[in-house]
Amino acid sequence: MTITSNHTQACFDAWINCENLLTNLSQVPRSISRKITKVVDECAFICMGTFHALKSKSTNINRFAVLCVGICEECAEMCEQLNEKDFHECARICRRCSEQLTSIAFTSLQ
Repeated sequence: MTITSNHTQACFDAWINCENLLTNLSQVPRSISRKITKVVDECAFICMGTFHALKSKSTNINRFAVLCVGICEECAEMCEQLNEKDFHECARICRRCSEQLTSIAFTSLQ
């Protein structure tokens, strides 16, 4: 499996976007459930770890990718339910990350 700059860029974008969304949420009083905040935070954390695993060519890239695909899909599903531009953008970026990493994630299952 060849890791491309598209894979690393997708992880980086999802990581930064989730972090920015969390920052925005902390600065503006909104009635967002704790569950959504937790999933966005976990998504940022796992995308960051996956980004670093890809950059360092870790032997565990497949495992990181599986986690990343899962949390990005969960984050996207939750964000799509909210009727705000920032959340829809988060969903779009997380879906892109998930799509990019699917090939890496499921290479280990073959």
